[in-house]
Amino acid sequence: MGTAKRRYAVAAGLVVLAVALGAVFGLVVSRALAGYDIEPVADPTRSTVTVGDRPLAIWASPSSNSVYCSTEEAGSGRDSFSATLGAVSITDGRRSWERVGVVSGAPGSRHTLTCTTASDLVIGTADNPRLTRYVVLGIAVAGIALVLVVAAGTLALVTALRRRPTA
Repeated sequence: MGTAKRRYAVAAGLVVLAVALGAVFGLVVSRALAGYDIEPVADPTRSTVTVGDRPLAIWASPSSNSVYCSTEEAGSGRDSFSATLGAVSITDGRRSWERVGVVSGAPGSRHTLTCTTASDLVIGTADNPRLTRYVVLGIAVAGIALVLVVAAGTLALVTALRRRPTA
């Protein structure tokens, strides 16, 4: 195989690698979103919720500005609810949910959730999604893919513009 053919093969390999990185990232994000399930609470006016390995997100469906929630850690009475800044919405096929806040506490800690809502609102809970992780990962993957494509293009262009030695 000639030098030019090898360079073109390397350039093509770099592009294939960039596309593969994008596909793997898409698969990871789609699997994470497919496994995300928001469970409605039985009584939004007063329920006990348990924090898992990460903070617990409180969701309202349909999205509404007329919901107010609070939580207290069982036993200590410590306020454990933080309202979220910026809207995060998820549609799970059945409902559209908007995150209204996050319950923080030690893994396994129990909290009393109290929400005042309009009668047609459903309140649900799920582990807080790791949005920052996917944004950072997406930026990193996009940056690496861009560098690979630029390197492949540069290699192919330099190979194409090289003068062939005359015999």
